[in-house]
Amino acid sequence: MNYEYVFFEEKDQVGYIILNNPENLNPVTVEVLADLTQCLNYCEKTDSVRAIVIRGSGGNFSAGGNVKRMKEKIDNNINEVKYGVRAGGEFIMRLKTISKPTIAWIEGAVAGAGISIAMACDFSIAAEESKFVFAFVNIGYTPDGGLTYFLTKAVGTVKATNLLMSGRKLTGSEARDWGIITEAVPSEKLEETVRKYIQKYSNGPTKTYGTIKTLINRVSYTELNACMQNEVEAQYLCSLTEDHKEAVKAFVEKRRPVFKGR
Repeated sequence: MNYEYVFFEEKDQVGYIILNNPENLNPVTVEVLADLTQCLNYCEKTDSVRAIVIRGSGGNFSAGGNVKRMKEKIDNNINEVKYGVRAGGEFIMRLKTISKPTIAWIEGAVAGAGISIAMACDFSIAAEESKFVFAFVNIGYTPDGGLTYFLTKAVGTVKATNLLMSGRKLTGSEARDWGIITEAVPSEKLEETVRKYIQKYSNGPTKTYGTIKTLINRVSYTELNACMQNEVEAQYLCSLTEDHKEAVKAFVEKRRPVFKGR
């Protein structure tokens, strides 16, 4: 199957979904989300696919949003934030509720919506040296993709507030220790470790895995969709601020933003 923005391969009962824009650190755009959703739909309905792996090409998982494109839209007075955040939320719900095991294969940079994708997977295995960046606040944005929900569930309110308001970075090892991902290993052991997960979950009781996921989702994630609906309005309001526009321009110009609280 051929897609414009992702590479997809079905092999040995596994659907491999690879974000395929390494020059821009595999950004998550509306177009990318459409391809990702189509891949998930195929994996869901295809009995020969019994597990799903998501990774990025070029040594990075995903840097989240495409800030250069954000600047182009700001310069041309185009605001499509609500549409984009809704598309992201729909994909995350699809990923979180799909009936087959999902595995995030993480290396290099993972930021913004990339973290949401990793946390929406059932298992997330990262290189210890990988960099998790909670970058929304750095461009005057609020999180999307259910990240506030996932983080609060995983680390509690105090730590989630720390991460999201500071925009700090965590290594893969720290993300593991905080309970944000499943496992972190040295980069030279990453593929071997991921392959063990793939082997186990592509050859296990697939229907049972799906039922277990449903039970966990009903207990722990009943408010996820509502959270993502709230994110639509929150990020739209931020997109109208002077601080957001300044932060995006500063990012592209490789300088520190000057925030004015407006």
